[in-house]
Amino acid sequence: MRRILDLRIVRWEFKVLYIAVAWIVGFVIVNALVAIDTPPLVVNLVNLVTLAGAFALGVRIFRGQGEPVDPPRPWWRMTAWPTLSRRLGILFIVVAALGVFSVAIALADVPSPRLEGMPALGTRVGGTLESAALAVLYLHSASRMKRLGITKPEQFPRPVRLG
Repeated sequence: MRRILDLRIVRWEFKVLYIAVAWIVGFVIVNALVAIDTPPLVVNLVNLVTLAGAFALGVRIFRGQGEPVDPPRPWWRMTAWPTLSRRLGILFIVVAALGVFSVAIALADVPSPRLEGMPALGTRVGGTLESAALAVLYLHSASRMKRLGITKPEQFPRPVRLG
């Protein structure tokens, strides 16, 4: 496990690749469980754990431009800079709010052909709670970095473009 946490991903292309692979792995695992008739509660829990694990590992190994690469991040630090943490926190607040709306619709048992195929209530609740937890973590990270005076350097050197 220590070797995995020593890995660092700095380039955005590899960060996108990591996210895509993590999503595909989670998708394959969940669909394999569904294919073997695993109870929905177990499928939901495995889905939440794989997503949480992918986020936790990504937060530990991703590095921002200008951020020290070698030392491990403090447990509370979710991104390289407070601005990105704040933006991601707001994004997850929106996702959690949409989840609350989705749960309310499910609880109201509104009949609609548009709602056919929507995830089960447990999946909605789990996703909403996970989004809310991520919002709290990202906003806490932004707040703590700001309080500690961690700011993104004004200007990173721009690469020279030819043509």
